[in-house]
Amino acid sequence: MAKQRIEIGKWGKRLYLQLISLITFNSYFKAINFTYTEAAGKRTCLPVLNCYSCPIGATACPIGTITTFAMLKKIPYYVIGFLGLMGLAVGRAFCGWSCPFGFLQDLLYRIRTRKLSLPLRFNWLKYALLAVLVIGLPLIIGGGKKLGAGDRIIKEGTGSIDYCGTVCPAGTLEAGLPALASDREIRAKVYWRTYGKFGILVIVLGLAIVSRRSFCRSLCPLGALMALSTPISMLRLKTDQDKCTRCMKCVKVCPTHCRFVPEAAGKKETTAECVLCLDCVRNCPEAGALSATLAGRAISISKGKSSG
Repeated sequence: MAKQRIEIGKWGKRLYLQLISLITFNSYFKAINFTYTEAAGKRTCLPVLNCYSCPIGATACPIGTITTFAMLKKIPYYVIGFLGLMGLAVGRAFCGWSCPFGFLQDLLYRIRTRKLSLPLRFNWLKYALLAVLVIGLPLIIGGGKKLGAGDRIIKEGTGSIDYCGTVCPAGTLEAGLPALASDREIRAKVYWRTYGKFGILVIVLGLAIVSRRSFCRSLCPLGALMALSTPISMLRLKTDQDKCTRCMKCVKVCPTHCRFVPEAAGKKETTAECVLCLDCVRNCPEAGALSATLAGRAISISKGKSSG
């Protein structure tokens, strides 16, 4: 049990921000008819995985939007530009602090059971999914000039070969299951791909219980997209070499196994998998040894053992 506390670490204020984000991104309270209704916020693509088709979803999904543009053989300048600005400002911080599906994984990992470590080589799988199922196949195969992936599934019953239509567990959980539970016509169109997505959802949720943020590390194409901004992000971690005792606690609590202690000042602190959750800062036992800086200014500093 003590080992599990070290692995999970202190959650702190991040819990409350994740709850607020979950409510904010799912606050579209229109009459539920499970069609592709247009909330005003669904023209905004924030860097979180929250299904556009969710009946109470208030924002658009960047992955679904990019896929649709790929099908239409157009470039989503707005989405790329906006996500780029977010990445430049805070890197993958939205993954650690605001993503509803990331929050679900954090909750599931708190279930007391044996914990496993997902091999690092699986980290590259999400980049392959981004290249093949989000951009590649939709761009090559394409779709109707007027119908996107979701519209074709509902209106034509055909589906599409893309990430949202074949893999996305967030879409299955937030939109697929509620739609099937409430709409008889949609239930009548269930076929092999539907059961495949259910199977993927079960596997992803099961992995989240035993391996922390396993979906973020291996299967989230949005995480892969935002990881590209890590080298230029203004939000960074910084170790004070004089105060660091090399206890490695920051490494043990890292949810994506991307943290390592640099041997010299100014060296790289993490890999592109860092979601900037700042668990390492909160759990550092040495005051001032580890900090998070935004554009060079410290915004969070380790308080040491006395911080509790």
